[in-house]
Parts: sequence; structure tokens; C-alpha cells
Amino acid sequence: MRKGTKVGKCKLCLETKELNFEHIPPRSAFNKETKYYTLDQTEYYKKAKEYTFENLKPKSRKEQGGIGSYSFCIKCNSYLGSKYVRTYKKFAHIAMNIIQSNDIKIKAFQFDISDINLLNFLKQITAIFIASNNFIFTECYPELLEFVKNENSNELPEKYRFYMYLNNEGQNRNGNIHYTNLYGTICEFTFSPFGFVLSIDNTNQLIKLTEITSFKNYDKNRKLLNSNIILNKYPTFYPFPMDYRSEKELKGET
Repeated sequence: MRKGTKVGKCKLCLETKELNFEHIPPRSAFNKETKYYTLDQTEYYKKAKEYTFENLKPKSRKEQGGIGSYSFCIKCNSYLGSKYVRTYKKFAHIAMNIIQSNDIKIKAFQFDISDINLLNFLKQITAIFIASNNFIFTECYPELLEFVKNENSNELPEKYRFYMYLNNEGQNRNGNIHYTNLYGTICEFTFSPFGFVLSIDNTNQLIKLTEITSFKNYDKNRKLLNSNIILNKYPTFYPFPMDYRSEKELKGET
């Protein structure tokens, strides 16, 4: 079921216009018919175990037609679709196929990314984080807007570091900004087959994850040869950022 439009402020161009419903992640990356509940975040955090393992049902109505929000105007939505979404879709379908074609017990996979436009991929990830947060987010971090709006730009300050993992078990994570004791300021977005973390102002490596910040240096005119990346696969049963405990660990089983 396709969503309509409404008037509001676009999170990319920051103008008040008619907004499209933005699928987050893109509709073509397995988010076409997603069914979901809208749930207060505090409520979810308090009862994460009950919702995850004890079949507690939210009081809200189940939605369908793909997860997303009215984030971007029609022009900006079309821009993202023409510039970045196809690359994201391509990588997502490759990753999903590999995950589904291998033993569920395998926890890491190696990919040949020679034919992926890594800069476009990183820009689409950045657009996801922009769409997932409110306007204060880009007021604080305006460089993210400029990075997405200029398709040729490789400019992104070193304070922004991106990480990636694979996921096909647990709950989605919505990309909202969090201020943590262990990891500092981070946003985490998870929707199978990918999970992404944006780390801000943290010079320490997030060791569990594969850093992809260098994707910003990709040059489409210099094709990569035999370029590989290894991605770990993690479950996300609880909504807490950087929590990748297995079902057995969370239940206290050996």
C-alpha cells in the first residue's frame, strides 16, 4: 500500500514543500511490504525482553507498506533515487543472497566490492541517518547534508566514522542518535541484510564492526580491482545500540 504526500519541511533541502513518504531503507531494498508497529521508544526500552521473547503485543495498530517517514520533498526524494538508491539496492541484494545461501551458523562473510560505487553507497547510508533523525541532528552536523547533496563530494570531516555489519536476526534499529557512556555519540540503523553505525567525535575504533569511512574516498573513474571486505553478522534482539548478544546470552542459557 503506497503512502501519499503531505506538506512539511524537507530534511535535505530544508525548504517547506510537498513531502513524499520516504522508505527507510529504500523500498527496493526489501522494504516494500514490511509490516510493523509504531511504539514509543521509552516503552520499548522498558519492556524489551517482553516484546522480544515473551510475545507481548504493542497496543498500536500494525502498519504495512514499508517502514519510513515523510522526510524529503519530491525533488530530493527523486534525487536520492536517481543518484544513490540503485547502488544500495545492488549491494543489499548481493548481501541478502549470500546470507540466505549459506549456513546460518556462519558469522562472517567476505565480499568482492569491486563493482560497487562505494561513495554512492555511503551517501545513501548518510541519507538514511538524516531521514531517521529530527532537524536538530543536521543543525548540529550540517556537513552530512552537504555530503549527500553534492554527488561528487568526497568531503566529510574526520569526526564522522561509519561502520557496517550484516544482520538477519532480531529487531530493526531506527537510526536515532544516542549518547552512550561506552561509545560516545552514535546512530545505529539496522534493517536486514545490513546494520550501520555512525560514530561522531570518537577517535577510538569500534572493534566489533567493519569501518567503511574510507568509502568516501572512492573514485568512480578508477575502478577497484579485487577489492574485498569482510563483514561480521550480528543479531539485534534488543533496541540498545551496539548490543549484539545472542538469544541464548540474553536468556542466560549456556
